Amino acid sequence: MTNPIRSMLCALLLCLAAPTFAANGNYTIEVVIFAQNGYNAGALPFDASAPNAQPPATSGARYISSYNGSPYSQLEAMPSSSFVLGDDAARLRREGYQILWHGGWFQNVSTGRNPEIRINSADGNVDGVIRVDRSRYLHFKPNLLLTRGGSEYQLKQSRRMRSQELHYLDHPLFGMLVYARPI
Repeated sequence: MTNPIRSMLCALLLCLAAPTFAANGNYTIEVVIFAQNGYNAGALPFDASAPNAQPPATSGARYISSYNGSPYSQLEAMPSSSFVLGDDAARLRREGYQILWHGGWFQNVSTGRNPEIRINSADGNVDGVIRVDRSRYLHFKPNLLLTRGGSEYQLKQSRRMRSQELHYLDHPLFGMLVYARPI
């Protein structure tokens, strides 16, 4: 094989492997949790006594620490000046949605077991955990309960994500916008 062909093959292999090694696992993760003000048909309350019910296991979850300045440390809150979903949250609010929680954090997302992040809205209506894992793609795994009208509703999904793309997770009563950005 000639050197130019060998060089092109090596370059191609490096390009294919680059997403795996991108950013050494350091990400900022921003989340907007919002609710529809009206009640929608099809939303069944969470039944903790159901055979396959899995409420959020919040006992081992870690809270996001306050921002202490740059550089970020593991599970430290992003300052609101770094948020990229502010315009999206404002648009949701203008369209009649209620913003339940808007926050972000720095996380080194490894390919092993990552910590669960405890999410608890200021009004207490959203409680649960979010886990972010990484293999070839990021995997976003919320397990949240929304309390409305004396009932609880669960949003539990697993979503494969690409960084620097806006992702939407849906439920009949509430949803999430998620944006992960490599550092």
